[in-house]
Amino acid sequence: MVKGLDLRAMKALFKKEYTDNIRNRWLAIITFIFLLLAVVISYFNSSASRGVGFQELDDTVVALVSLISLLVPIVSIMLGHGSIIKEREQGSLDAMMSYPINRVEIFLGKYAALAAVLFTTVFVGFGGAGVIIAVGSGAPFSFPNYIMFLLSTLIMGLIFLGLSMLISVLVRRRSVAVGAGVLVWFFFCMIISLLITGIYAATSGSNIHSVFSGEIGPSAWLWKAMFLSPIDTYQMNVVLTYGVKNVFGISVPILPGYVSFWITLAGIVAWASVPLAAAVILFTRKDL
Repeated sequence: MVKGLDLRAMKALFKKEYTDNIRNRWLAIITFIFLLLAVVISYFNSSASRGVGFQELDDTVVALVSLISLLVPIVSIMLGHGSIIKEREQGSLDAMMSYPINRVEIFLGKYAALAAVLFTTVFVGFGGAGVIIAVGSGAPFSFPNYIMFLLSTLIMGLIFLGLSMLISVLVRRRSVAVGAGVLVWFFFCMIISLLITGIYAATSGSNIHSVFSGEIGPSAWLWKAMFLSPIDTYQMNVVLTYGVKNVFGISVPILPGYVSFWITLAGIVAWASVPLAAAVILFTRKDL
């Protein structure tokens, strides 16, 4: 027992949950898709002067980050949306709580297992691709930067895992959880960035072109609003990890002092922590 938590009970739940999920064929398929996607983008995304062939691993990360921002949240939502509600619908949640294990241990055991599944998917898929690309390109690369990129990607996935498990606690039907998960993904991956950019352009005497061409100053409130979007915060963290000066032909503007690697990292960690804490609190208090 550590601080009231029975680690042996949590370990047993973790092992069962991880084993049940990692055996699913769709996870193996998604892991392979991650690997294949990274390799294909690296091989066929070379400049015209170089022709077809593996580009440097660091360049591949920059090319991948937008697609990762769409795909990893989907995987996280697929993992977490039914984590609690499925057990409730099947009646196995009541049986689970009849054992000497409390609700916090149940929730954290399940969350840790799903986080481990996400870790396996991200690190085997993109990590394996990194090895192939590094060997294929033969160019030097920063191993610590690539590991940091993988960790940031994992944390970004944990944000949506926490949100999806929060949904699973709140709703009473799995079909509703699926719909809510899709709405969460659509809002954070498609809507919020455009909404913030549109408000900035409308209220700051600017225009959409100037925003997307990088013509914004370090005093713009747009940089503070960036932290309202976990996806934007994650992407900025990757940009800062690699010191990128140009993204898809757009120069990275001069950043304010508070937009740094460590602050953007703290931002995505906070985004991962708040939904998890809210889900734990609601799960312990909700009438199941």
